[in-house]
Amino acid sequence: MAITQETPATALERADSRMDTLADVLNAADAQLGDGDTGTMLARLIATFAAVDVRATPDLGSAFMALAKAGAASTGSSSGTLVITAMMTAGKASAGQSTLSWGRLGPLLAAIRDAAMARGKAELGAKTIVDGLDALAKALAAEEDPAIVAHVAGRTMRAVLEDFRPRPCTMGRARIFADKSRGLDDPGMLALAELVWAVIGPDDARHAGTALA
Repeated sequence: MAITQETPATALERADSRMDTLADVLNAADAQLGDGDTGTMLARLIATFAAVDVRATPDLGSAFMALAKAGAASTGSSSGTLVITAMMTAGKASAGQSTLSWGRLGPLLAAIRDAAMARGKAELGAKTIVDGLDALAKALAAEEDPAIVAHVAGRTMRAVLEDFRPRPCTMGRARIFADKSRGLDDPGMLALAELVWAVIGPDDARHAGTALA
């Protein structure tokens, strides 16, 4: 089974259904290092995405571009802008294509990582969402089996959070609280992990039959 418009549509529906609870979790994480509004912003953005009928778009590129356009009209936050940049990057990479093999997901995530780094002037190792994207891109490179993709994605996000948790944040507002940030999850990286888990399910036994399968 290939990636089609049904894939992001189903993924967004699953993510949107979790945002009522995830918003508070992410706001609490962000309040320790930032403005405390990451969850609220992301819930609004995901709801905006979920309202877009991507199933009716002519191809995947058009689907992602429609999401980017809708998102740009709903948020001007720096974190939201990175998500919109991700949608635009995916849209350009899949322009005119109705399907993508699962082996394209890793390289697509790598392109999104690079675009996010350029947009946010981020560097790898700074303990940001970019490090989460980098870990996913490398872990999923050339993986064609969607069930394995789901398993590896969930496991990778747990591992990258554990790896970076003891480290200090060295970028953005969180860098002001570098010492305090040791032992805490970066809100952006945590948001990426929570979205991955919302889509595929947090338990390996639930990976079969998810939006990625």
